[in-house]
Amino acid sequence: MLYQLLSILAFFSMIVASFALGRPIVRGLGVGHEDRLSAFVWGMALGLIATGMLLLGLGMVGLLYVPVIALLTATACAWALVDIVRRCARFGLPESLTVEQLSAEELAEWPPAPVAPPAVWLLWGILAAAAVACLGSLVGALAPPTAGDALCYHLELPKTFLLEHRIAALPYHDNATFPLLTEMLYLWGLALGGGVCAQLVHWGLGLLLAGATVVLATPILGRPWACVAGAVVVLTPGVNNQMTAPMNDVALAVFSALTLAAWWKAINGDENRRWFVVAGLAAGGALGTKYVALLLVAAIGATWLWAVLLRPRRRRLLIEGAAVAAVVAVSVGGPWYVRAAWYRGNPVFPFFSEVFADDGAPAPERGTLPASKSPLGRGPMAMAVAPWQITMHPERFGGRGHQLGVILLAALPGLLFCRRLRGLGTLLAVSSVYGVLWFLLRQNVRFLFPVVPPLCVATVWVWIELRRLRPTARWTAAAVFSAVVLAMVAVPLRRSRNQLAVAIGVEDRGDYLVRSEPTWPAAAVANELFSDDAHLLSQDYRGFHFNCRVTRENVYRRYTHYDREISDPAELARRLREAGFTHLLLAENLAAEGAAFDPTLGRLIDAQLATATAEELLTLTDYRYHDCDGGERHYRLVVLREQPRAE
Repeated sequence: MLYQLLSILAFFSMIVASFALGRPIVRGLGVGHEDRLSAFVWGMALGLIATGMLLLGLGMVGLLYVPVIALLTATACAWALVDIVRRCARFGLPESLTVEQLSAEELAEWPPAPVAPPAVWLLWGILAAAAVACLGSLVGALAPPTAGDALCYHLELPKTFLLEHRIAALPYHDNATFPLLTEMLYLWGLALGGGVCAQLVHWGLGLLLAGATVVLATPILGRPWACVAGAVVVLTPGVNNQMTAPMNDVALAVFSALTLAAWWKAINGDENRRWFVVAGLAAGGALGTKYVALLLVAAIGATWLWAVLLRPRRRRLLIEGAAVAAVVAVSVGGPWYVRAAWYRGNPVFPFFSEVFADDGAPAPERGTLPASKSPLGRGPMAMAVAPWQITMHPERFGGRGHQLGVILLAALPGLLFCRRLRGLGTLLAVSSVYGVLWFLLRQNVRFLFPVVPPLCVATVWVWIELRRLRPTARWTAAAVFSAVVLAMVAVPLRRSRNQLAVAIGVEDRGDYLVRSEPTWPAAAVANELFSDDAHLLSQDYRGFHFNCRVTRENVYRRYTHYDREISDPAELARRLREAGFTHLLLAENLAAEGAAFDPTLGRLIDAQLATATAEELLTLTDYRYHDCDGGERHYRLVVLREQPRAE
């Protein structure tokens, strides 16, 4: 339990430090002061972007040391505390406000709501449901990290950067030159509090996504209904599930929602042109998080062109504002693409490698997208059934863990019968263009997360319009939606059952990992026996729990073709030692389904074990791991020993 408490403490220090960096940016721009929630959301988001850029700068000059990061964090926290004391001394201690006083003072700055606010029981009921769902995901976030993508990429890269004290190129790691803004925040969490702290970062980003959705929806629906939209976002199964693991799709959704919120204010509501700067900052954060943000930028660009054509009186404003936003976005997110172009010859490596001249190394994806990347196929009929397919069969589009839930699907037909609502058309236009691009390029359900906030705003508008129905139909629809919401609350609670014991400290962290993470038994042995300069060549992608440097065997083989250069099996260990490797992790899937491991290295090892040089290979641990879905894996951790040769 002490480990979790220290991680929570480190997480809160990150919140304070981020807000300390972001708040002066918000004040300097003179935006985002509509109310306390808006000020906090904008301050946190811009502070996180600034922190990521700062850590990128430290990594480029080789200063990623834990003491340096801790000192900078403590300085930012102290700055925040001094600012609080100074403001209290100047203006006095803030008085506690009732809900009525808060509404009188802050709601006066909000635009008038188009409809009456929701009933009190409805508002507090859905907020309570969202809070329970977030508590369920918090239990999962407090458990040691076991998510596959996190252990092979989102956490493994920051761990490696900390070991190297710099943002290294890592030529045998395909993800090393991706946009890594969110991974910089995980690096921050690892430096201060370990893997659980990093997971709490993404959980906190889920809460920030709810706040960003409220900020996005407030000028369109009014604050009370905007809060309902924020609650629906965190109730979305895929979003809530990702809040338990350090990935980057929720982070992308945060910056995407704030990009839309700032862009909407700039072109529809607020005459303050500084909102274009804020939109550029948020878009830069999205571009620095994931390549998918390019689709969002393209969708916003398409709606911008339409606005330029339809609004001749605001044409100059739109053109100048777009130029400002583009320059700011490229300045913030561009360094990641420049880095990829420098090391790979391709700013969006490994995509479109047939277009860009690269360094000659084979890329994992070339040519047209394989069928597995576009399970819907192409054509108008496939596009028409896409909402149903991705909702009811998410396992075909990246997994059930990322599903969007049936609420968004159920509300979609209702939009055809709703009245027009000022501002909602802009969000739906961006979402529609984004959806078409998603359909044409990469059909993965989690890549739709950037449009979940605007779709939740549209869903709430459908709920509002249900008031126009007759009482019987209205209450029937309300009962159905209520049942769906209760089911969405039950999902994170049920999912967290396996993590509850370790999250509250009843179960030992090692015992939990033994039954939940297939590479942990090997990692525990390696961390106990390996020296600081150990280098592991692994058939399994999961490398986070190893305290040494890890290289993926399949990527190394794809780049070097070492297996083709070994004609004598007895030479394998020597050749790998000469390449700098000290240990091997062999993985084999014994089941028909599940993770697939290329058998090349295992076959070569078995061939050498049958020769006279078998003593150069020493097995440290050999075990089988049984997956929760019934699969079985076989792991071997092997030392490459150097034997003295006779004269």
